[in-house]
Amino acid sequence: MSTRAGPSTQLSAEVEAFIDRNPIGRAPAGLDERFKWLVDFQRRLHEANLAVVSWPTELGGRGLSPFDAIAVAEDLGRAKAPELINFIATEVVAPALMAYASHEQLLRWLPPMASADVVWCQLFSEPDAGSDLGSLRTKAVWDGEVWRITGTKVWSTWAQYADRGLLLARTGPLESRHKTIGAFVIDMDQPGIDVRPLVTMTGAAEFAEIAFDDVIARPEDVVGEVDQGWAVAMRMLENERGPYAMRRVAVLSAGITVLHDMARQRELSPTQRHQVVDATITMRLLELRAARVAALLDAGEPLGAESTLTKVALTQAEQEIFAVTHDLLGPGGLAWSGEEPEEVELYLYSRAASIYGGSAQIQRNVLAERFLGLPPEPRPAKP
Repeated sequence: MSTRAGPSTQLSAEVEAFIDRNPIGRAPAGLDERFKWLVDFQRRLHEANLAVVSWPTELGGRGLSPFDAIAVAEDLGRAKAPELINFIATEVVAPALMAYASHEQLLRWLPPMASADVVWCQLFSEPDAGSDLGSLRTKAVWDGEVWRITGTKVWSTWAQYADRGLLLARTGPLESRHKTIGAFVIDMDQPGIDVRPLVTMTGAAEFAEIAFDDVIARPEDVVGEVDQGWAVAMRMLENERGPYAMRRVAVLSAGITVLHDMARQRELSPTQRHQVVDATITMRLLELRAARVAALLDAGEPLGAESTLTKVALTQAEQEIFAVTHDLLGPGGLAWSGEEPEEVELYLYSRAASIYGGSAQIQRNVLAERFLGLPPEPRPAKP
């Protein structure tokens, strides 16, 4: 991706030196061991001052541009480095906190987030409220001293290991939808929290369902105003579908390299050659899209439709690249026992790309109705 500018050349040298000192091996198979391995990797990356280079210096960063952050991600991706264990926090939660949290809250929350001394999870989706967050039912009730939270969240990454979580809860009646939603930072080790890991088809249980029964959030743990949670959530989703998506481009860059290597080592059918070419074109289009987002971020301009377009493009590229790679494995890609080639796990995981972060269907509806002005999709009448 042609995003390099300014000090990125020096950053590349720093990343190369870091990789030389810390060779990247394959992540451990066991989830507990993998979690510890990922935490250790982020701590070492932070010690090298490379974990959050675009953050302000007082919060643990280097005050560099989004282009530089992407350049670091690209170099790490080429070295097949893992995603940060706190990637949801550093790439999705932190920018929203910088926009809505107080200075005291930022100093309390962000430095240990950058170093992975404190691991975070995101607590948005519910069993009956996924892409439609406006219908969430988790309640936050003020008792005169603290907020008391009751409800259920689901599909939260690393929740069973998290120290803190950013949670959306309803502070008013359900009928008010997005007008009475608060954003709360909660401690995950307090009584009343029941975390139930969910095993996916990869065999891993990095997602979880979490039940909250009279869990406490203090006044100083509210992000922004009490009923400003919807704005916080929209900022986070914009980050997830825009800036964070650009970090995923680095992962896919490594994936397309693997695909090209596999293609050169095999006798491909005409159909397979076309599939490899199509995946390469899709990846190039995604890189151009990510460069556009980086330019907007660097200029301090709102992303608007670009974040949704990037999420749609990322989904297509991720599923296409890993599907073609999986196809080239032939019979070796048919079975999954947890010890198969990494490409099998990546293929299985990619099937969820059209669901997490907002389903592909919802994203296309958003583009059609909000940005293109097309007639809305028919919706069932309210009872």
